[in-house]
Amino acid sequence: MNFCPQCGTKIVASWNVCPNCGHNLKSELVNQQPTYDRIPKETYSQQKPQYQVRQYQPYNYRQRSNNTNGIVALIFGLLGLFGVIPVIGSIIGIVLGAVGKNKDDDPRMAKAGLIIGIIGIVIWIALYIWLFSMIFMMFRYMPMD
Repeated sequence: MNFCPQCGTKIVASWNVCPNCGHNLKSELVNQQPTYDRIPKETYSQQKPQYQVRQYQPYNYRQRSNNTNGIVALIFGLLGLFGVIPVIGSIIGIVLGAVGKNKDDDPRMAKAGLIIGIIGIVIWIALYIWLFSMIFMMFRYMPMD
């Protein structure tokens, strides 16, 4: 049995490096028997290796979440709220928000699109009712000649 000349650990003759201390075994002859001045006084479990072996640890990739309905619902809800596509954008936001709430992996965007779509359609319907009532009020008080 061979021993490491650095720390006295039992090693196999074909090894290139001592597993305990990392000493290069091919650079010098390996002792066949340990000498007492080279054997460590502490036990092997108390020794800390001078190097760390990196072990392969697989990385768990998350699957991409499917939030397509929620994203589109949020976009159309905002477009409907800010008047780019007044009522139709809000309706599309509501429909896709309701679909995405059940089908998407993360339903938070779908709920936001649904709520913004509802707010947008309520605002636009209230605005249209106010606008038509003003038009009717204007014609009501106009004198007929």
